Amino acid sequence: MTKTKKRNVDKKVKRQLWFFVFMFFLFVFLSIMHFIQDAIPLKYPILAFFIGIILGAILSRIQNVTWDNKGHQIVKDFDLIGGILLFLLILLNIFKRDIVHEFVHLEHISAVIFSLNAGIMLGRVYTIRHQIIEILIDKGIRKE
Repeated sequence: MTKTKKRNVDKKVKRQLWFFVFMFFLFVFLSIMHFIQDAIPLKYPILAFFIGIILGAILSRIQNVTWDNKGHQIVKDFDLIGGILLFLLILLNIFKRDIVHEFVHLEHISAVIFSLNAGIMLGRVYTIRHQIIEILIDKGIRKE
């Protein structure tokens, strides 16, 4: 993005996207670490990752990324869903043995949960970025 396009996105939106990117890399690292450490089949983390991408995209579609006419920039409404999602992910990590053990073997849980979280973060980043690009194209700030 050029400087003019970057100015058209609110700092809070940019910070949130960078936070999601950071969390994505953190969760991918943790998932790979558990994958190697526990010597689990690759199918479980990959499946959880793709499910997470879908969940992240769906959750990001619920939020409003809009154009603020006064500030001439893209803003995002309060991220209540993101806060709820983060709370649920923390609960999932705390109670993973009680919640997830029905679907996944106990030794695979950590890698699967971190892969799911990484997918959710990537899905959110991709969807929010796509919404930002659509708004910039509609406003004539960015060309297709």
